[in-house]
Amino acid sequence: MTARVLLTVWRHGEAGEAFSDVARELTERGCVEVSAMASDFRAWLDTAGLPVATTLYCSPLIRAQQTAALLAQQGYAERPAICAGLVPGAIPEGFADSAFDDCAHVVAVTHQPFLSRAIAFWSDDATLAPLAPAGYTTLQMTCFERGGAAVLRHRPDPRSVGQEGFS
Repeated sequence: MTARVLLTVWRHGEAGEAFSDVARELTERGCVEVSAMASDFRAWLDTAGLPVATTLYCSPLIRAQQTAALLAQQGYAERPAICAGLVPGAIPEGFADSAFDDCAHVVAVTHQPFLSRAIAFWSDDATLAPLAPAGYTTLQMTCFERGGAAVLRHRPDPRSVGQEGFS
């Protein structure tokens, strides 16, 4: 990685039941929470003077694609690109710095338990709360190795948005 990259990892919104895990779609609540978190995220980026994401990746699962589409509607990228490396069961050690060259801010929409493992691995901090559906964490990445990132913002639960003192 030639320069520092902002990486925001986002858990897909709440998903309903389906005949298979792959086919689970966002619920109405999931759509509302993703949209609320996206607005919160945009306001924070503007206040902090940080760049809006220009690259948006998502898992190939329907609920992740729907979450990414809602983020794209908020102006985070033209359209999401599907990334097979973001499926459930992915490992943070599998990410290569070169995949993020020439990117200032990337958003990746994916699943648990990958998210918790990746955030803990890259930040070298296992004490952060796991991301609930629609939660996100923004990391300042220097490399994709253990301890290669600093947590800039951790919004693990959409129900906490707007609560005093929540960062």
